[in-house]
Amino acid sequence: MGRLLVMFCCLLAGHANAGAWPRAAGTGFASAGVWHGVDDTDSYATLFAEYGLLPRLTIGLDAGRSVSGQTKAVVFLRAPLGRTLGLLTAGEIGLGEIAGQPVLRPGLSFGHEISTRMGQGWLSIDTLLEADLETRRLDLKADITLGFTPHVMTGQAEAPPSDWTLMLQLQTGLVDLHESLLQLQTEGIVPEPSFLRLAPSVTYRINDRTRLEFGFYRGLRDTRERGLKFGVWTTF
Repeated sequence: MGRLLVMFCCLLAGHANAGAWPRAAGTGFASAGVWHGVDDTDSYATLFAEYGLLPRLTIGLDAGRSVSGQTKAVVFLRAPLGRTLGLLTAGEIGLGEIAGQPVLRPGLSFGHEISTRMGQGWLSIDTLLEADLETRRLDLKADITLGFTPHVMTGQAEAPPSDWTLMLQLQTGLVDLHESLLQLQTEGIVPEPSFLRLAPSVTYRINDRTRLEFGFYRGLRDTRERGLKFGVWTTF
């Protein structure tokens, strides 16, 4: 079971976040990426790093773009919480800045392993609440990721995993949760997500420590939002 968890941590590096799967103590992961928008879509860069501080405690840095579209830099601690409805669960708490404003960022992650004769995969749900400590504004984000690494077709009983991993991610967020809930209460208007985008990608393993990611993204609410995604990940 321990080897299986380590394998899924490596596979989940494609999300730049092991989520519900704990990072092994004394091991780390870092990624740098560029989201290159086309036409009128903004471009931005991301940086993510995490390290297994203790067997049940991961420390990390998440920098890039927030739910509101502003720049962010958040340091977080994450710990496993066992299982919820059969899903591996982890909780985290982060503290940092968004657009120069202090924020508190709690989060919950859920994960489920997928094992087939064709390969190994996972399903993860990662939720974050960005709370501005000065304005008290709350922004909510949720990412749903489905990933799969096929086996190499060797004809052997225990085929090794391919160098390629396929991922499909649905990203959504709600800016200013207070205002949205007020509209629901006073006007009966169910709030629509502030953004909803689909981001498929593939990763290629260069060696045991390094992978490259290539993909694209497209807005499902704002069809003009689209671009390409490039990333480099490393484990240490």
